[in-house]
Amino acid sequence: MRAISLLRSPKIWAFTLIGAVLALVLTAGYLGGSLDTGVPGQRVPIAWANADRGDGGHDFGAALTEQVRTGGQAGAAHWLPVEDEAAARRLLTGGTAYAAVLIPPDFSARIAALGDSPGAPSPVRVTVLTNPIAGPAASGTATGTAQAVLAGMSETLGGKLPVADPLKVTLVPVGPVPPHSAGGMAAFYYTLVLILTGFLLAQVLHSAVDGVLGFAPREFLHKRATHPPFPINRVQTLLAKAALMIGCSIVAATVIEAVAVFALGMPAEHPVGLWLFSMLAVATAGVLPLVLLAVFGSPGALLATVILVVLGVPSSGGAFPPELQPPLFRRLGDVLPMRHTTDATRDLIFPVAADLTGSVLVVAAWLVVSLAAGLAVTAFYDRTGRHRTSVQERGRLLPVPAPEGQYQS
Repeated sequence: MRAISLLRSPKIWAFTLIGAVLALVLTAGYLGGSLDTGVPGQRVPIAWANADRGDGGHDFGAALTEQVRTGGQAGAAHWLPVEDEAAARRLLTGGTAYAAVLIPPDFSARIAALGDSPGAPSPVRVTVLTNPIAGPAASGTATGTAQAVLAGMSETLGGKLPVADPLKVTLVPVGPVPPHSAGGMAAFYYTLVLILTGFLLAQVLHSAVDGVLGFAPREFLHKRATHPPFPINRVQTLLAKAALMIGCSIVAATVIEAVAVFALGMPAEHPVGLWLFSMLAVATAGVLPLVLLAVFGSPGALLATVILVVLGVPSSGGAFPPELQPPLFRRLGDVLPMRHTTDATRDLIFPVAADLTGSVLVVAAWLVVSLAAGLAVTAFYDRTGRHRTSVQERGRLLPVPAPEGQYQS
């Protein structure tokens, strides 16, 4: 048969529909999750610490706080009022807030003194704590919002004082960004490596095991080999693939962390914990595609791509924080494993204090539930006679090898 003969068949061109679906899903996933970062309801969390003690009849700090609570600036951000700087720093290091505004204790006294100072009085400093570890998008958006709000407040105060711009905003990082951390994005990129490693390993193991068992041809360069399938049911096949995947995840996680931390210098606040979680993440990202392939056949690979990559990456909160994502992607991120993997790796790479246990439990739940569901469905296929072999193949099955052989039924 010549290629032109194959291309003349209308059926073969039905695959163009798959290309259209892929293009649609990829565009809606990657661009839909990142283009709209300024629609109503998308507000970054910013801590607000008012330590102003007031000055006689003046309490300018309370007036500004009222603006962010219920006044004209209430909708500019998701304001998180706290008692003091220590509480604000806890929110930043825990990932609850991306910036913090600190009103100093002598704020009212210094504002009131501006009207009495001769010459050109110095503006009053207001500190904005930034959190570079949260990533450029989260930290930059929160910092820009805080600066814009304070600039508006400064203009309003300036209308009542002889100083046109009485507030001076000073940006202070809550902590230095460690070297070799991609400007705070190391957790996101490390998560990508974990997910892609597990996903690609699953594709390789699926094809390799099916080739060994006789369910698929084995091809390398110009060589192609086939043999009759072995008498193994769907449940045992999935168990074998999952066990291989878990074994490969131990090796892969070790290599990933060794290269990232020891060869490339990536920081690791908890290296042992990072190693253990990396094994879990790779195993989860590998077992899920194996289950989908066992249940749906070849379309399972496409479904796994959509779950782990197409929808998982945009909703992970790695490039853009969840607060800046459309509602659909915020909800997807709450469910899909990649955001929780990103959160956990950030907790293990950087000195932060977030909900590590919750993230680990979600990723582990994906591993356990997906494998359990896959075993249940494949067991149903086996019980109802839905074999992986055709009638002709079942007539020439390879015999079950001896116990010391390579394969067992």
